[in-house]
Amino acid sequence: MNETKKIVKKAIISKKDCIACGCCTKVCPKNAITIENGSFAIVDHDLCIGCKLCQKTCPALAINMEGELTGKQGKTKHWNDYLWIVSVIYLVLGLFNILFAWIGLLCFFIPIIISIISGTKLYCNNYCGRGQLFSLLGDKCNLSLKQDTPKILRSKWFIYGFLIFFLTMFISMLISTYFVFKEVGSLKQIVTLFWTFKLPWNFAYHGVAANWVSQFAFGFYSLMLTSTLIGSIVMILFKPRTWCVFCPMGTMTHLICKLKSRENKINETPLNESDKIEKTVVE
Repeated sequence: MNETKKIVKKAIISKKDCIACGCCTKVCPKNAITIENGSFAIVDHDLCIGCKLCQKTCPALAINMEGELTGKQGKTKHWNDYLWIVSVIYLVLGLFNILFAWIGLLCFFIPIIISIISGTKLYCNNYCGRGQLFSLLGDKCNLSLKQDTPKILRSKWFIYGFLIFFLTMFISMLISTYFVFKEVGSLKQIVTLFWTFKLPWNFAYHGVAANWVSQFAFGFYSLMLTSTLIGSIVMILFKPRTWCVFCPMGTMTHLICKLKSRENKINETPLNESDKIEKTVVE
């Protein structure tokens, strides 16, 4: 009696591309992935079942399955691989008319909606133009030193602390907008970088919308420009997509995915023994 088992393609992680964010370790149902010396993730092929959850959740596109080219090699180009152009255009448009800043709200709502519906970080992996831009500048243009991501940037207190800080600044921006709407405060035609440095931006204001609409635009463009600059700095100092480690949107979508995963585990029914082991016995 000969026994043939279903061939399982194991996960392979590119050390060069891995940013050691730990996303893969959190979704692996078999705990087959660990972070080696805080530098990159490694897979225990004895435990890996080839479920591809790690590949789907990796923001740095560093995971492929056996038989595929590792890293970003061999990836067929699609329309969504050029979304970095949209990110560049967005920042440029803010120099001419600040009202274009409103378009950036798409980068807030789309990732959340996708993660709620699919329970995955599909947006981060496939449609994040900013992440693509960092990869392009870091890898293709060789602007990145490609050093390992510091442990402090990968720590939970920093990741969640940055999220709380970012949301606090966002709420503060909404309050300022509300004051202008109620005519308690006046419109400030400035862009604030790193929540500290105020730059005159009146050249991008044309007075074609209500003051509160413009105030929100100035505040939101400040957030988008600041986060892009922070991402660019860590891209240069460390690996290209280090920003993905503590990106507030990435953190929020990851939390949503964890909640969805728990919900699915509660709702799933036990499998039959025949479903657990996929094999064919040939006599």
